[in-house]
Amino acid sequence: MLRSNHRSSQLSRRHMLRLCGAASASPCLPAPIAAARSLDLAQRLREASLKGAAVTLPAGETSLMGLDLPDGAILIGVPGRTVLKLSGVGPLISAAMARRITLENIVFDGGAGFTPKDKGLLDFSDVVNLSIRGCAIRHSSARGINLTRCGGVVAQNEISDVIDVGLYSLDGLGVDIDNNHVRRCGDNGVLIYATSPGRYDGSRLRNNLIEDIDNRSGGNGPYGNGVFVWGAGVVRVERNRIYRCVYTAVRNNGAHHVEVIGNDCKSFGEKAMYAEFGAKNSTFKDNRIEDAGAGIAIANADKGTDGAIVSGNTIVNMRKGVNDPEFGPEMLWLTGILAEKNVDVTGNRIVGPGWIGIALGGWRENLRAEANEISGVDYGVALATGDGAGDALVARNRISARKGAVIATAGMNFLPGDLTKPGAKKYPRLIVRDNETA
Repeated sequence: MLRSNHRSSQLSRRHMLRLCGAASASPCLPAPIAAARSLDLAQRLREASLKGAAVTLPAGETSLMGLDLPDGAILIGVPGRTVLKLSGVGPLISAAMARRITLENIVFDGGAGFTPKDKGLLDFSDVVNLSIRGCAIRHSSARGINLTRCGGVVAQNEISDVIDVGLYSLDGLGVDIDNNHVRRCGDNGVLIYATSPGRYDGSRLRNNLIEDIDNRSGGNGPYGNGVFVWGAGVVRVERNRIYRCVYTAVRNNGAHHVEVIGNDCKSFGEKAMYAEFGAKNSTFKDNRIEDAGAGIAIANADKGTDGAIVSGNTIVNMRKGVNDPEFGPEMLWLTGILAEKNVDVTGNRIVGPGWIGIALGGWRENLRAEANEISGVDYGVALATGDGAGDALVARNRISARKGAVIATAGMNFLPGDLTKPGAKKYPRLIVRDNETA
């Protein structure tokens, strides 16, 4: 029976056992039974939501299939002990066109069920205020949480052992993704996606632990990232710990005004952080990067990438990364920071082993490398030269490099002479001054 004392609806233990079977029952009941139980629970949720009340589930394991939540649904479990397990075809839980949905303290388990590709074990669309807190989402054959045009909070959850992406948000309405543990995902940890470049999203990813991200689908970058922001506008990635991803910690592909601040990142196969293919006005500030193929790249100015601040980052212990025949020297392995157009590179610390500390190149235009500390690399700062090379300033850096503090390049060729030395060759629109070398 449902009770509404204190605006809460409690499903009795006895009724729950009748409805869902004892916790010791078979973990994957026949799909028709699971579907019937889902319909029964959905009815109780509808009744409770009309009163603004919660349905509270007891401890135990329940097999369900395709539970569709009504607007206003509040479903609460016993932390770590209430398990809803998918039987048959997923999603396990879904909702659409709702103002408010709340899930708390429930384990959602994909079990032996099947969730179709591009769906999530939890699958929501057009939910204005979604709250998922204190839950575990695990063993999905597709995505863990799949959001389409949703806003709200996803906090203090564990998302693990999913085939695709841990948390996917398409055309978000501003989702706070806070203090989650995302691990062992097949393709990406968290993916923020927009259908039109620069579309305002407003999501914030803070204080999450993201680790052990694979790239089951292959490719040279769309998969295998801790955080992937594709096309979205105004996204903040802050104070996360991101470890052991096949490709990158944070990849910004064509997104605008993405701030990546204060993240601790370790062990990546490619560059640890990217702004690429039309990314605009990016910020990479106060991040620590260790054990990656390279550090931070503001790349593909020829494809529209424009404008960035790269400041206060620490990059240490670079190593050769992904073994892909398409990746040649032009990938600039073992390079701390790459910048191409309208980028300030200031106050960073880059410690080898490494090849190049800072590369100002490719489509060099309005670049500044100032007050950086670079050591343990072959070349401190490498500058592209040639027709069309724009303004660049290299000033007040402290550089300890084996082969040259500041050198010019033509394509992938290093030109002779250290530009910090007296009598060094002068290049148009390039200023090199007040650098300290050892």
